[in-house]
Amino acid sequence: MEVVIWMACTVAALTFFLFIRKKRCLEDLHVKLNDSFRDVDLFMKKRVEVHAKWAEKVAAYDLDAQGILAEMTALHDRFDYMPIEEKVRLCEKLDKLSGQMIASAERCPRLRTSASYIRLRAQAENLIAEMPNACCAYNTQANQLNEALRRFPANITAGVAGFEQKELFSHPEKKSAEV
Repeated sequence: MEVVIWMACTVAALTFFLFIRKKRCLEDLHVKLNDSFRDVDLFMKKRVEVHAKWAEKVAAYDLDAQGILAEMTALHDRFDYMPIEEKVRLCEKLDKLSGQMIASAERCPRLRTSASYIRLRAQAENLIAEMPNACCAYNTQANQLNEALRRFPANITAGVAGFEQKELFSHPEKKSAEV
């Protein structure tokens, strides 16, 4: 009887040790992911600021674009308080708003030829072009964490400890540039 109790305690101790080890590994990956997000966060903040200025310019010429300005202002005001997951999805939202602002300029020749509109649109497009480079480190870390979460026994540890898969930044023109 004592042997069975001793073996059960040994198995429990080994299981607990394995759980703690996998949990620490996942925590380390999560810390690296958050560290890599700092650079992306600065990039995204700059992108939101340029889009907000661009939306102001569009709304000044096209009264139908007031909704774009309101939405962009709300995103700009909330940016610092958004969780990482929402910031990842923010790229798609900014791309959609960019398309709306470009369509608005197509309807308004004075806006389309405005020097400040042209400058702001060029800044926004440059930031979009730089996006895959800025997000590469984050996507690499997110892929590593996601891969670790799919493997046994980390998948069990992740469920118990509350770790979840992370979304990747995507870019419509350069999806292959992501890791």
